[in-house]
Amino acid sequence: MFPGPNYDRINGRRYEVLTQFTEVRPVLWAAAAAALVAGIIKTAFGVGAGAFLTPLLSLFVGSKEAVALIAPMMLITDLITLYVFWRRWDTQQVRILIPGCLVGTIIGSYYLSSISPATAKITIGCLAVMFALFQLLGSRFLGPLDQLRFARWQVWSVSFFAGVASSLAHSGGIVVTIYLVSTGLTKEAFVATLVSVLLFMDIAKMVLFGSLHILTIQTATLGLLLTPLLLLGSWLGNRLMHALSKERYAQCVNLLILASGMLLLVRR
Repeated sequence: MFPGPNYDRINGRRYEVLTQFTEVRPVLWAAAAAALVAGIIKTAFGVGAGAFLTPLLSLFVGSKEAVALIAPMMLITDLITLYVFWRRWDTQQVRILIPGCLVGTIIGSYYLSSISPATAKITIGCLAVMFALFQLLGSRFLGPLDQLRFARWQVWSVSFFAGVASSLAHSGGIVVTIYLVSTGLTKEAFVATLVSVLLFMDIAKMVLFGSLHILTIQTATLGLLLTPLLLLGSWLGNRLMHALSKERYAQCVNLLILASGMLLLVRR
């Protein structure tokens, strides 16, 4: 019996599915590995996971897709962290930071939705390089951050830029930290206040990304499926902290962020 047209159609469909899986599989492995490492970073520093994960994933998928993929991961991890530090936040600081963060998140989201993939890649690469250099060299020019003092308009500017950075590269936590370090909060209050602000921005991003079609159901589902690896990374990060000095660990992470950002800028 000779194969009929249905045979050709079925085998053609199988070939198409196999081809798609072969093309997607490296991306999934890269996303899984990046999520695992980001969890390690988040445990060690509380911030910086998004700054690391966004440029790294953008090397394998579209920059907008990378930002969308990471959004649900950041939301879940911040919910878990806030549960641990429940009601330890400083309400006054949260109220001061939220308005600027909201405006920045809205503007950053609309900017992300309107630019081309190439521009998005350049934007994320520039942010990664800028944040890595600030982490590596900032204290040499600004002095100890806990000695800085901010006027009200400067706080609003910091919170606004945090919202923009959060929308474009999930890097708002690094910006908010610049201000919060100067407030003299206890460690628990510092973490709770920071995560409260980040969670607010994460929720706003999920709503905005969905309405602007940056985040799709498929992307959100994949991001949620990768969340356990992020949590596993958090557990590994807690163990790794006992093996390495925090200063050397931070230096290695920031060099990786810098390298990822530079690769984004030079790759075509």
